[in-house]
Amino acid sequence: MFEWTARINLVKSVADALSYMHHDCLPPIVHRDISSKNILLDLEHVAYISDFGTARILKSDSSNWTYICRHIWIHYSSFGVLALAVIMGRRPGDLLIFVLS
Repeated sequence: MFEWTARINLVKSVADALSYMHHDCLPPIVHRDISSKNILLDLEHVAYISDFGTARILKSDSSNWTYICRHIWIHYSSFGVLALAVIMGRRPGDLLIFVLS
């Protein structure tokens, strides 16, 4: 079990990785599968995003921005679920059972 500080640092390092992919990569990348199974940790618990099999590159000249915006929204929703699970120390399914009970 992670201590509170380690949990916060883990969520922050995932957020930093997403920010890098969205703002510092040219062209930007949307991962589309942010989940605990695609987060690797080093010995100091710094997170690295893996498995780019479903990732998409954002092209500024794309005519399908609705599709792109939908995937960005899903991307951040997935990050939110992951962040909540890490902070609470429970899997997302456990959180749903906890909220509904």
